[in-house]
Amino acid sequence: MHESMLTTKIRHEEDMREVEIIKFIKQNPGSTTNQVVKYMGRNGSSKNSTLKKINDLIEGKRIRDEHVKLNRFHKLFYVDNNDFDLINNQLTKIEKIIDVMDKPLRKIQRLIEDQQRELLRLTDEKVSLKQRRKFISEELYGLQIDYQFTYLHMIDIMFHVLSLRIDERIHTDMDLQILYTKIIKLMRKVSKQFPRNAKFTLDGIISYLGEFTSKKDIKVYAQKHNININLINEVIDTVENFKNEYLVKEQ
Repeated sequence: MHESMLTTKIRHEEDMREVEIIKFIKQNPGSTTNQVVKYMGRNGSSKNSTLKKINDLIEGKRIRDEHVKLNRFHKLFYVDNNDFDLINNQLTKIEKIIDVMDKPLRKIQRLIEDQQRELLRLTDEKVSLKQRRKFISEELYGLQIDYQFTYLHMIDIMFHVLSLRIDERIHTDMDLQILYTKIIKLMRKVSKQFPRNAKFTLDGIISYLGEFTSKKDIKVYAQKHNININLINEVIDTVENFKNEYLVKEQ
């Protein structure tokens, strides 16, 4: 079996083991470790694998272990509203929004591409700028900036906040892998909704940054607070190199 297929198989087995352990403890709160091991044994999981997964869930604060000193039992309870579930549920909500937004965003993108094709045709025909302007829709531009880009920016902020929360509160490798894999999956969905005319978008941002950093009042304020705004030029250089390497075909 190919190594990647084997890794996927092992990951799937680990995921299913976790699901079954959590399901059993939720249905039987206060179960002892031995009871969970016996249940999982009937489902084909070895004692060591089950105990390791139980320890991972305890470490991740998804299961609470109450040690009964009198009889040395360990009673297990599922922790409602634990950090993993809260973050995972939030990502599920974000995915629903991404899916809902897919149709209107793709429609806006098609309208933009149709407009750009028309402008290119008019340019080739050497139509005057005054005549070309009537084909530039301010309403469509507003939809792109206020609807499309605002949505993308808000999604990006939520990913950023959740990534920080994961770094702060999630500690087991398996939980980290599950949550970051889900974020990457959602980012891939969003990337397909982003305008494909990335070079045009970046050119506009760079132009804005150039105007921003040249403003005297901004420079004075930044210097007063010891902020080197000229560092943004390094960012611009990086973006220019990125454009040359990845976006040449859009030129």
